[in-house]
Amino acid sequence: MKAFRQRILIVLALGLLSSPAQAAIKWPSALEKIIVEVKAAYARQERPTVVFDVDGTLFDNRPRTLKILHDYAEIELKDVRPEQARLIKAITLNQITSNTREVLIRAGVTEEAVVTNGLVFWAERFFTDEYLAHDVPVSGSVKFVRTLYSSGARIIYLTTRDVPRQLVGTVSALRAHGFPVGTRGTELMMKPSYQIQDFKFRQNSTAHIRASGKVIAVFDNEPMSINVYCRAFEKAACFWYAVNARPGGPPLLANVQSLLSFEQVEVQEAMSVVPPVPAPLPTPIPQPVPKAVNDSGSAAVEVAP
Repeated sequence: MKAFRQRILIVLALGLLSSPAQAAIKWPSALEKIIVEVKAAYARQERPTVVFDVDGTLFDNRPRTLKILHDYAEIELKDVRPEQARLIKAITLNQITSNTREVLIRAGVTEEAVVTNGLVFWAERFFTDEYLAHDVPVSGSVKFVRTLYSSGARIIYLTTRDVPRQLVGTVSALRAHGFPVGTRGTELMMKPSYQIQDFKFRQNSTAHIRASGKVIAVFDNEPMSINVYCRAFEKAACFWYAVNARPGGPPLLANVQSLLSFEQVEVQEAMSVVPPVPAPLPTPIPQPVPKAVNDSGSAAVEVAP
């Protein structure tokens, strides 16, 4: 009987020890904190605002550059410089950086005229509605922005793209990929003209944003820009999206946080298991016990208590 009870206890213990961990999908803690603060500010009717840069922060524009370079090879070089065209067509997405000249040289394009003409070809197309269609959202960015919006945040897209050349393409790309845009609680801020200096545009924009709500967080991939926003919005969380950052630039301010991903992560959490109540132990089956032999020679039996 004692051994039987021990076996049951061992089985129960093994069951608890082998209970699988439960996978939970969560935002990185820094992003989760922003969502919580947005909800709290919205409940207090403080009009929480979150500001996002577009190029290099919400969108990866490397595919745009890659498409332009491939078009350059096909349209301008294929017939007159076939070898140079072949080298440019072989360029892959992972080779694209913010320095297009360097990209061409590293690909083996040695003729300076081909490089220079390529940069002109690139500049004439990079800032146009047509080629904006080749940008792709940074992984996790759409869901994060939509989560903030549904939590009560006013979403501001603050970009140095200009209205005459890029408004239609910007709105189309945001809408096509599922970012909230063109609805109440969203705002797209762009330069009215490409001739306006980027730095001046950012400074003027921050004054408008500061006067129209409580800025909870700002996201940008350029050190100079995020430093400007940190100074303008002293109580906001400032995030430098480091993945698509340009090389160089000024040092980041002390309160700028580096961000490597907008994606949610899978977290293993131990399951809370309530041990089951053991069922009553079964009563052992009575066994006959020989006691004596009667006169007829048969065994008389007594049932054990």
